[in-house]
Amino acid sequence: MITERNHRASSPGQKRLCYPASQEWCQQTTFGGRGITTERQLCVRNYLRFFNLWLQNPTHIGAVVPSGKNLAAAMAAEIDPAAPGAVIELGGGTGSITAALLQRGIAPKDLVVIEREPSLCEIIRKRFPDIRLICGDARELKQLLAAAGITHVKAVVSGLPLLSLSKEVERDILHQCFAVLPPEGFLMQFTYVPRPPVGRAIAAELNLAATRTAWVLDNIPPSTVWIYRRRADEVDLKQSA
Repeated sequence: MITERNHRASSPGQKRLCYPASQEWCQQTTFGGRGITTERQLCVRNYLRFFNLWLQNPTHIGAVVPSGKNLAAAMAAEIDPAAPGAVIELGGGTGSITAALLQRGIAPKDLVVIEREPSLCEIIRKRFPDIRLICGDARELKQLLAAAGITHVKAVVSGLPLLSLSKEVERDILHQCFAVLPPEGFLMQFTYVPRPPVGRAIAAELNLAATRTAWVLDNIPPSTVWIYRRRADEVDLKQSA
């Protein structure tokens, strides 16, 4: 089942931040009080490092540039900071979505970023020293979280290029996500194509319902945001077990 709803603001009357898409990558928020020159230099270095990684392995990186601020804000707006539990971010990249989640009000101790590329882990560690960073593979998510003592997860926010991965890898990652999510938890995924980012067969296998929550046309490339939840009958089964 696929549904769609309009993107909602973070709170009544709150305006979305808008940045020219072509300039977003040099305007990313940096925590730690760096001066504007240093911040721009750091952002350019991060952008070039990200681009170099894409050149080396485009199927694993998935995009030429990091996610834009408006895309990151649209994803972060779907998370309730007051709800208990950790937010798991898969594929932290250079920290665009991480920054938006922190701005949304997610406490650093409740934000867990999983990134397997060591050079990107280094960027995230320097930008966000107070979050919980795990340099590892999303296909081992349950094991990674257990080793870190993380037992209560409310949402998984994915920046992984699912459509670029093999069906086997995609299936492994999705099974891991819903193995750590409670019945009411959800997976959020963005994509650069109009169709849903999770294949129909895998969604049916996991009994998932999909909702498109946002179109972000000024991202490079334009993107859509989707949320996947267990269907009501699946939730009832898990809660009664």
